[in-house]
Amino acid sequence: MQKTPICELTPIFELFGQKWTTVILSEILNGNNHYGTLRKKFATMSSRTLSARLKTLEKNGIITRTVYPVIPPSLEYQLTPKGKDARKMFTAMIDWKNRW
Repeated sequence: MQKTPICELTPIFELFGQKWTTVILSEILNGNNHYGTLRKKFATMSSRTLSARLKTLEKNGIITRTVYPVIPPSLEYQLTPKGKDARKMFTAMIDWKNRW
């Protein structure tokens, strides 16, 4: 049986509230979408954490992953329509933060 959240915002905060998730997504929004680029950008983040956050975003339909068959393998992440739509939410939150 699936639990119904008390607040409709709870699933959103559970997804985007994990440490590093919003900064990773911000980088992808800004065009830094290769795994290696993200790894260098966030040198203090473990590769395990980066991979876990990317998998969570992919599982939730926010990003897609493309593996290029080169040696070493190259991974690229792109926003899905759902991920692009999330930009509106983040922009509204930033506007609210700046206003208050």
